[in-house]
Order: sequence, then structure tokens, then C-alpha cells
Amino acid sequence: MEKREWKLMRAGLPAGLWELQRQELRAEPGAGMLRIAVQASGINFADVLMMQGLYGDAPPPPFVPGYEVVGRVLSLGEGAPQQLLGQTIMAFTPFGGFSSVLDLPANQVVVAPSNLRPEQVCSLVTPYVTAWYLSEVLCSIQPGDRVLVHSAAGAVGRALVETALRQGAEVWFSSRSAEKLQSLSLEFPGQHGLLNAEKQPWWTQLPSDARFDRIFDPLAGRHLAEGLGRLRAGGVILAYGAAVRAGRQSKLRDALMLWQSGFYNPIGLLMKSKSIATLNMLHVGRERPELLIKGLRLMAERAELGIVRPPLAQAVRVEEFEMAMQAFARGERQGKLALVW
Repeated sequence: MEKREWKLMRAGLPAGLWELQRQELRAEPGAGMLRIAVQASGINFADVLMMQGLYGDAPPPPFVPGYEVVGRVLSLGEGAPQQLLGQTIMAFTPFGGFSSVLDLPANQVVVAPSNLRPEQVCSLVTPYVTAWYLSEVLCSIQPGDRVLVHSAAGAVGRALVETALRQGAEVWFSSRSAEKLQSLSLEFPGQHGLLNAEKQPWWTQLPSDARFDRIFDPLAGRHLAEGLGRLRAGGVILAYGAAVRAGRQSKLRDALMLWQSGFYNPIGLLMKSKSIATLNMLHVGRERPELLIKGLRLMAERAELGIVRPPLAQAVRVEEFEMAMQAFARGERQGKLALVW
């Protein structure tokens, strides 16, 4: 059986980063393992950072990125549950997901909902589980809360907007693209959109007295510091990325990001009853994998019941992959991207 995989050969260069490799699989899956014919491999912003050499947790090139897959179980290793044979499953990988065939532990997969396309199912894995962890594990959203979601046109951002609305919040969302902002306003009517362009940042467009209970921030830098000043008592910033680093490696820019993010005294935050909570899903998955499986099962259940709306997702063909990654890095795509084998 042939296995294809997109391997990142080098990082931080403008072109020639990727190589589509092929190999023959002869050995059967090991004990407790499943062999998966991957239908779709989710593409995340973390993969863009890996491509740019800016993702500190990534192994050194060459390696195969990819955080999540959806696929059909082809064969079982000894001791793997028989009822999974032939089922369509979804799973975190992490790393290695840009492959057409994978062997995965049976206890790390969840049967996928039947009412979504494979690329939509990919949205349930990293984006929706991340949104669930941020808004239901790290904190809760109460009816009437005022919530701000940055980078809302991305897969995680859309999932956060949807989740906050379902929990009864008043939602504000930001995007650096006027076109994406218009699309979000059509998808989520009655909410508040903020352009977050370089020369017109979101905090310059808010009324001076506007305050929030929850701010979801994948940006860092000055966005984080400005957000802290916009919290009400009891408010929390949920920080889960540093997208201002995206582009090329630069120690000067990294130092500026840290300086602009600010330096905080825990007692000072305590006195004002404000908080900053952070999330790195890779580390949660390594130390608490049962939490990610819980989130996956919950997302599958919500999708089957129609609680989760069909996510905005775009299938990327194998031959389009390199161009799609470059377009994603330039901020030209909305919603979820998934490599379809």
C-alpha cells in the first residue's frame, strides 16, 4: 500500500520548502493500533508558523507537520476494538498529519459525525476543541457577558464566536480584512465588527467606556496589553497564540512583541480582579490527552445533534497544497483549510 506525505524539508525560506514523498507500507499496524486511510488532513495556523521556522515545539526539518486527520479505518492491530473497522474517525495527530495513511492508537480516535464532509470534520478537531477548552474549561461565559474575539475569520475564531453566542453573550469580533469582516457580519448578524488593520487597530474604534468580560486573543503584542485595559472586573484574557510573530524570523520583532505585550504583577491583577489565562493545546494534549478526547467526543455529539453549525471549510487538493499554504500565510483564506487526499 502506498503512503504519500507532504514533508517540510526546510523552514524560513520563501519557496522550495515542501516535498511530496511516497513509500510502500508492508508491515501491519502494531498492537492496539489502527491503520487509517486519511480522507482529510486539517491545516492550522501552527503549520504556517512551522513553515516559517517560528514554531518552537516543532521538530527540526525534515518532518511531516499536521495536527489532525479524518479518515476510514482500514485494518486493526492486535487488541484494537473490532467495531472500529470500516468506521470514519477523527483524531489529533499531532505532527505527521499531512499523510495519506497513518497508524494511530485506537484509544486516541473518536468516530466522526456522519452529517459533515471530511474537511468540515477537521474543523471539529483542533479549532472547535480549542474553542471548547478556552470557553468552557479555562473559563465560562455567562448570559449577557460582553465577549471580544480577535481573528474571528479563522477557524478557531469562528468557533469561538459561535460558542459565545450559544452561551448568550454579546459578541464583538475583529479581523484585519474588511472583506472578511463583512463576511462575518453576514454570518453573525446583530454583532459588532471591528477592523484590526495595522494603521487602524481595534482599540482605536471602540467607545472609550467599552469594556469586556472575555477577550480571546491569538495575537499577543500590543493587542494583549490593550485588551487588559479593556477588561471589566472579573474579566479574563484568553491568550492562545502570538500571530504578530508571523512572517520571517526576527529577534528584534520578537523582543518588540514581548515588550508590547507588557509585564504584569499578579498582585496588581488581583487587586483589579482581572486575569490572563493561556493555552498551548500541544502541551495539554501531551500531559492530559484524556481532556482532548473528551472535547472530541463532545464536538462529535454536538455536530450530530446539529448544535454545531456546519463549519466553513475549504478542501485543498494535493497539487494545490504548496500554493494554499502560501496563501494562508498571507491571510488570504477564511475558515478551515483541509488537505484532501
